[in-house]
Amino acid sequence: MSCRVGMSTNPGERIKYWKNREGHTRSKILASGLTYAQAQARETREARRRGYKSSGGGERKTDYRYSVHHVWGGR
Repeated sequence: MSCRVGMSTNPGERIKYWKNREGHTRSKILASGLTYAQAQARETREARRRGYKSSGGGERKTDYRYSVHHVWGGR
């Protein structure tokens, strides 16, 4: 299981996804109300700083605000 940093317009759903998929037991939203570019930069910075896995920001949605979150801990 890898600790992860991600960005989403619906962080609760993404956190739930990773908890179910990899058994993470802890999560935290690091920032909210960001543009896509701001969220992508924060995700990259946090992943490097923490040594967590991350991947590209995914689909860019017009007129949405993004959150950056991380999940860790588990079985």
